[in-house]
Amino acid sequence: MHLHTLWFAFLIVFVGVFSVEAKAWGFEAHELIARQAQSLLSDQARKMLSSLLAQEEAASLESISTWADKHREFPSSTWHYVNFPKGECKYVQARDCPDGNCVIEALPLQLKLFKTSNDPKEQLKAFKFIVHLLSDVHQPLHAAWGEDRGGNRFQLQAFGRGSNLHAFWDSILIRQADGGIQAVERDVQQQLNKHAGEKPGEVEQWALESCRIVLQEGFYPSGRDVDQAYVQQHRATVVKRLALASRRLADTINQLAASR
Repeated sequence: MHLHTLWFAFLIVFVGVFSVEAKAWGFEAHELIARQAQSLLSDQARKMLSSLLAQEEAASLESISTWADKHREFPSSTWHYVNFPKGECKYVQARDCPDGNCVIEALPLQLKLFKTSNDPKEQLKAFKFIVHLLSDVHQPLHAAWGEDRGGNRFQLQAFGRGSNLHAFWDSILIRQADGGIQAVERDVQQQLNKHAGEKPGEVEQWALESCRIVLQEGFYPSGRDVDQAYVQQHRATVVKRLALASRRLADTINQLAASR
């Protein structure tokens, strides 16, 4: 997909009339995760990051966090998510990702490439995918039902405007939360310490966590008109997923730096 097409799709989401399928957390959520992860990096990781980003002018962890959404080409365009049969939160590679082009397979491959490549440019590209895909898998609908393409085909009305469930979870839910994204980020900061010391885990575990959220009663609204009550009901879930993504991203970067 060309860059101007992506910006057009983003603009449509912003005004609330969503006609192009969403595939990722909104830009604001990715940047929030990157900011919070940055605050948790070790000195060694900060040095590694500085060396990596020196290849691009004015680059930061926050600025590269949305790179993968601006450069969508096959097969990486399908690396952002994994689809399961409806109602089944169990990963079967031969069924769910036979060609390896889903987030559960792509993220480990990018981690391996980063560790083994001697090409700084290739390392930086792999790192950009790591930052983005690790965040994406924490958006519940990135590990959901193939039959409606992760909620992209579940049309609804959100605050008087047409959208779909995936787009709503990408951006609208965070923007409509009480206090907006600033308040959400404060809540994320408070959550981070709760997950300190946890083992980072692996991408399959993270995907199944997301899937089980989608499986919960009420995740798919019974009516097609979503209001503030739905936002309030799921706010804690959004905060926890953003906090876990932030902590796990920081832990992953710290581990990458320690292994160099």
